[in-house]
Amino acid sequence: MKNESVAILDVRSGEVSFLLGSKGVNNTFVFSGSDTRTYEGYFVEGFLDETSFRRAVVAAITTVRQHYEGTIHEVYVGVPSAFVSVKTIGHTISFPSKRKISVQDVDALFESGLNALMANGRCIRRSAMYLTLGDNRKYFSIDELYGVSTNMLKGALCYYFIHEGFYNAVSALLRDLGFPKVHFLPSTLAQASYLISQEKRKGYAFMLDVGFLTSSVSVVYGNGLVHEESFNCGTGTIMVSLMENLGIEYAMAEEILAAANISGGSVPKDMLWTTDGEEKSFSVQQINDIIKCELDVLCERVDSFIASRYKDKASAMLTANPICITGEGIGAIKGAAEHISRRLNRLTEIVSPDLPYYDKPAFSSRIGLLSTAIGDIKQNTFWQKIINAFGGKKK
Repeated sequence: MKNESVAILDVRSGEVSFLLGSKGVNNTFVFSGSDTRTYEGYFVEGFLDETSFRRAVVAAITTVRQHYEGTIHEVYVGVPSAFVSVKTIGHTISFPSKRKISVQDVDALFESGLNALMANGRCIRRSAMYLTLGDNRKYFSIDELYGVSTNMLKGALCYYFIHEGFYNAVSALLRDLGFPKVHFLPSTLAQASYLISQEKRKGYAFMLDVGFLTSSVSVVYGNGLVHEESFNCGTGTIMVSLMENLGIEYAMAEEILAAANISGGSVPKDMLWTTDGEEKSFSVQQINDIIKCELDVLCERVDSFIASRYKDKASAMLTANPICITGEGIGAIKGAAEHISRRLNRLTEIVSPDLPYYDKPAFSSRIGLLSTAIGDIKQNTFWQKIINAFGGKKK
């Protein structure tokens, strides 16, 4: 592609974004085009209206293409957690005698692990929480292994399977739009790798991605996802609750949510939120209570997720780690992170890209995907393939 731009299709539960970007200086990116379109969205059960999704994707891609002089040959699609199944396995391969670890040996470990997993479905990516040799030392960077002599290679391996319905729908659509190559990336993994430092990921890190109709909570360790769960809850469901409880239309619910602030304690009972023309007014306390009630549903799902997997005393250290919160939903509600922290009795930290203009949680998924895609392309360059043929190199 012109200027080595990478095409990204970011699928969220209320909108889709198509962008072209390339690597800039000092860990920045250069953008050649971007367009975002809303659509009916999806729940964990699937798309609410696949036709609406198709229209949004076509409109976004067409708009970017009209203002781009180059030819786009391939596209990287972010697969939301609602359409991804994560499978993990601890796996070991042995060698007849000591040998220096090469790229081929690591590939053999992953292939053997996938066979041992005996999982059905289409695997779109694999990663390792960590790898170890005979001395059981954990290696979080695979590059550190290359050239090290050992007779045993072990790993805590992660495999990411795409739901077939999502794969078929998106593949057919992008094929119709003229893309000969389509790559699928687990969106949560891309976000975690980009937003959470490697040092934090050497322990158990928690990430909560708050979306429009669906949200997800994930446990991140090293370079993999240990557990992940999606559920139907987000800013869209909060707006529905405002509409039902206040008897208002969608546009007003959206306006109220944008103006709301649930940080701090209670507000005076006589404080009112009033429309511009003062035609309608509502109790601020009632508005806040509705929003908090819906956020409590989100918190209950997160709490249940954590409790079901880390309820023994050995996990006390895990509960001390802050929950990294991101997604367009967390930026839409002032004070939401503070409320979640109080409700879960856990420290929270809002994470977003460290980039000018894009330094908002709403941009986390698309920037994370762009960073991952650029990294993939770099690894697959001609010269990298030559290096890999000789066993890889240590950086």
